[in-house]
Amino acid sequence: MKTFLISIYALLLFNSANSQTKNEVVLQVKIENKNWDHVYIKDQDYNTVQIIDINEEGTFNSKLSVEDGLYYLFDGTEYFKIYLKNGYNLQLSMDTNNYRESIKYSGIGADVNNFLVSELNNEVAYDYGKLSNTKKSKQLIKLINEKENESIKRLQSNPAFDKNFVALELNSYKLHSDELKKYYGELREMN
Repeated sequence: MKTFLISIYALLLFNSANSQTKNEVVLQVKIENKNWDHVYIKDQDYNTVQIIDINEEGTFNSKLSVEDGLYYLFDGTEYFKIYLKNGYNLQLSMDTNNYRESIKYSGIGADVNNFLVSELNNEVAYDYGKLSNTKKSKQLIKLINEKENESIKRLQSNPAFDKNFVALELNSYKLHSDELKKYYGELREMN
Protein backbone atom coordinates (compact mmCIF):
# COMPACT_ATOMS: atom_id res chain seq x y z
CA MET A 1 0.00 0.00 0.00
CA LYS A 2 2.83 2.38 0.84
CA THR A 3 4.42 1.79 -2.60
CA PHE A 4 1.06 2.42 -4.25
CA LEU A 5 0.62 5.76 -2.43
CA ILE A 6 4.17 6.84 -3.33
CA SER A 7 3.48 5.94 -6.98
CA ILE A 8 0.25 7.98 -6.98
CA TYR A 9 2.01 10.92 -5.33
CA ALA A 10 4.85 10.77 -7.89
CA LEU A 11 2.34 10.62 -10.76
CA LEU A 12 0.43 13.62 -9.41
CA LEU A 13 3.66 15.55 -8.95
CA PHE A 14 4.76 14.72 -12.52
CA ASN A 15 1.38 15.73 -13.96
CA SER A 16 1.44 18.97 -11.99
CA ALA A 17 4.93 19.84 -13.25
CA ASN A 18 4.01 18.81 -16.79
CA SER A 19 0.83 20.94 -16.85
CA GLN A 20 2.77 23.94 -15.53
CA THR A 21 5.26 23.82 -18.41
CA LYS A 22 2.44 23.52 -20.94
CA ASN A 23 1.07 26.84 -19.68
CA GLU A 24 4.36 28.68 -19.85
CA VAL A 25 7.57 29.04 -21.82
CA VAL A 26 10.79 27.88 -20.22
CA LEU A 27 13.63 30.08 -21.46
CA GLN A 28 17.25 29.31 -20.57
CA VAL A 29 19.80 31.77 -21.92
CA LYS A 30 23.59 32.03 -21.94
CA ILE A 31 24.92 35.41 -23.11
CA GLU A 32 28.63 35.96 -23.57
CA ASN A 33 29.82 39.57 -23.27
CA LYS A 34 26.46 40.72 -21.92
CA ASN A 35 25.52 44.36 -22.50
CA TRP A 36 23.28 44.80 -19.45
CA ASP A 37 22.34 43.00 -16.27
CA HIS A 38 18.92 42.16 -17.69
CA VAL A 39 17.08 41.51 -20.94
CA TYR A 40 13.65 42.65 -22.01
CA ILE A 41 10.96 40.61 -23.69
CA LYS A 42 8.89 43.05 -25.75
CA ASP A 43 5.71 42.60 -27.76
CA GLN A 44 5.29 43.60 -31.40
CA ASP A 45 4.58 47.19 -30.37
CA TYR A 46 7.82 47.25 -28.33
CA ASN A 47 5.94 47.28 -25.01
CA THR A 48 7.85 45.49 -22.26
CA VAL A 49 6.26 42.16 -21.38
CA GLN A 50 8.93 41.02 -18.94
CA ILE A 51 12.32 42.10 -17.62
CA ILE A 52 14.65 39.23 -16.79
CA ASP A 53 17.77 39.62 -14.67
CA ILE A 54 21.01 38.07 -15.94
CA ASN A 55 23.49 36.73 -13.41
CA GLU A 56 27.25 37.45 -13.42
CA GLU A 57 27.94 34.43 -15.64
CA GLY A 58 25.58 35.81 -18.29
CA THR A 59 22.87 33.21 -17.76
CA PHE A 60 19.27 33.15 -16.71
CA ASN A 61 16.44 30.66 -16.47
CA SER A 62 12.95 32.03 -16.67
CA LYS A 63 9.39 30.79 -17.00
CA LEU A 64 6.95 33.05 -18.82
CA SER A 65 3.25 32.73 -19.37
CA VAL A 66 2.64 34.35 -22.75
CA GLU A 67 0.17 34.65 -25.53
CA ASP A 68 1.65 32.61 -28.38
CA GLY A 69 3.32 34.95 -30.84
CA LEU A 70 6.25 36.98 -32.04
CA TYR A 71 8.18 39.02 -29.52
CA TYR A 72 11.47 40.86 -29.41
CA LEU A 73 14.33 40.06 -27.11
CA PHE A 74 16.31 43.21 -26.29
CA ASP A 75 19.68 42.85 -24.57
CA GLY A 76 20.31 46.55 -24.05
CA THR A 77 21.82 47.10 -27.48
CA GLU A 78 20.25 44.73 -30.01
CA TYR A 79 16.70 43.63 -30.76
CA PHE A 80 15.83 40.36 -32.42
CA LYS A 81 12.59 38.48 -32.99
CA ILE A 82 11.73 35.43 -30.94
CA TYR A 83 8.64 33.24 -31.25
CA LEU A 84 7.26 32.20 -27.88
CA LYS A 85 4.59 29.61 -27.31
CA ASN A 86 3.44 28.12 -24.04
CA GLY A 87 4.93 24.63 -23.78
CA TYR A 88 8.22 25.64 -25.43
CA ASN A 89 11.43 24.80 -23.59
CA LEU A 90 14.05 26.95 -25.32
CA GLN A 91 17.75 27.18 -24.74
CA LEU A 92 19.46 30.19 -26.33
CA SER A 93 23.15 30.97 -26.53
CA MET A 94 24.69 34.08 -28.03
CA ASP A 95 27.73 36.33 -27.95
CA THR A 96 26.85 40.03 -28.08
CA ASN A 97 30.16 40.82 -29.83
CA ASN A 98 28.86 38.92 -32.85
CA TYR A 99 25.22 38.40 -31.99
CA ARG A 100 23.59 37.70 -35.38
CA GLU A 101 26.10 35.02 -36.27
CA SER A 102 26.19 33.52 -32.78
CA ILE A 103 22.49 33.16 -31.87
CA LYS A 104 21.68 29.47 -31.54
CA TYR A 105 18.55 27.84 -30.17
CA SER A 106 18.00 24.29 -28.99
CA GLY A 107 15.08 22.54 -27.32
CA ILE A 108 11.36 22.66 -28.01
CA GLY A 109 10.64 25.62 -30.29
CA ALA A 110 14.20 25.85 -31.64
CA ASP A 111 13.19 25.16 -35.25
CA VAL A 112 11.11 28.33 -35.74
CA ASN A 113 13.48 30.49 -33.72
CA ASN A 114 16.56 29.34 -35.64
CA PHE A 115 14.56 30.17 -38.79
CA LEU A 116 14.02 33.70 -37.45
CA VAL A 117 17.79 34.03 -36.96
CA SER A 118 18.32 32.88 -40.54
CA GLU A 119 15.77 35.44 -41.75
CA LEU A 120 17.52 38.17 -39.76
CA ASN A 121 20.78 37.31 -41.51
CA ASN A 122 19.04 37.27 -44.91
CA GLU A 123 17.59 40.71 -44.18
CA VAL A 124 20.97 42.14 -43.23
CA ALA A 125 22.57 40.64 -46.36
CA TYR A 126 19.86 41.98 -48.70
CA ASP A 127 21.09 44.62 -51.18
CA TYR A 128 18.80 47.58 -50.52
CA GLY A 129 20.94 49.66 -52.88
CA LYS A 130 19.15 48.13 -55.85
CA LEU A 131 15.84 49.44 -54.46
CA SER A 132 17.34 52.91 -53.96
CA ASN A 133 18.72 52.96 -57.50
CA THR A 134 15.49 51.86 -59.21
CA LYS A 135 13.96 54.70 -61.19
CA LYS A 136 10.67 53.14 -62.32
CA SER A 137 7.76 52.39 -60.01
CA LYS A 138 6.90 49.11 -61.71
CA GLN A 139 10.47 47.87 -61.40
CA LEU A 140 10.59 48.90 -57.72
CA ILE A 141 7.37 47.03 -56.95
CA LYS A 142 8.65 44.00 -58.87
CA LEU A 143 11.88 43.91 -56.83
CA ILE A 144 10.03 44.26 -53.53
CA ASN A 145 7.56 41.52 -54.52
CA GLU A 146 10.47 39.25 -55.49
CA LYS A 147 12.05 39.87 -52.09
CA GLU A 148 8.79 38.98 -50.34
CA ASN A 149 8.28 35.86 -52.49
CA GLU A 150 11.80 34.62 -51.69
CA SER A 151 11.01 34.97 -47.98
CA ILE A 152 7.72 33.12 -48.41
CA LYS A 153 9.49 30.26 -50.24
CA ARG A 154 11.99 29.90 -47.41
CA LEU A 155 9.16 29.85 -44.87
CA GLN A 156 7.06 27.35 -46.82
CA SER A 157 10.02 25.00 -47.28
CA ASN A 158 9.51 24.12 -43.60
CA PRO A 159 6.11 22.38 -43.55
CA ALA A 160 6.49 21.24 -39.92
CA PHE A 161 6.46 24.80 -38.59
CA ASP A 162 3.74 25.85 -36.17
CA LYS A 163 0.76 27.12 -38.21
CA ASN A 164 0.33 30.22 -36.02
CA PHE A 165 4.00 31.07 -36.54
CA VAL A 166 3.66 30.70 -40.32
CA ALA A 167 0.61 32.99 -40.39
CA LEU A 168 2.39 35.62 -38.29
CA GLU A 169 5.49 35.50 -40.48
CA LEU A 170 3.46 35.76 -43.69
CA ASN A 171 1.75 38.84 -42.26
CA SER A 172 5.14 40.23 -41.22
CA TYR A 173 6.49 39.80 -44.77
CA LYS A 174 3.44 41.59 -46.21
CA LEU A 175 3.77 44.50 -43.78
CA HIS A 176 7.48 44.80 -44.51
CA SER A 177 6.84 44.86 -48.27
CA ASP A 178 4.17 47.52 -47.84
CA GLU A 179 6.59 49.63 -45.76
CA LEU A 180 9.31 49.25 -48.41
CA LYS A 181 6.94 50.27 -51.20
CA LYS A 182 5.87 53.32 -49.25
CA TYR A 183 9.38 54.34 -48.20
CA TYR A 184 11.05 53.87 -51.58
CA GLY A 185 8.07 55.37 -53.39
CA GLU A 186 8.35 58.51 -51.24
CA LEU A 187 12.12 58.50 -51.72
CA ARG A 188 11.70 58.42 -55.52
CA GLU A 189 9.23 61.33 -55.37
CA MET A 190 11.69 63.46 -53.39
CA ASN A 191 14.44 62.99 -56.02
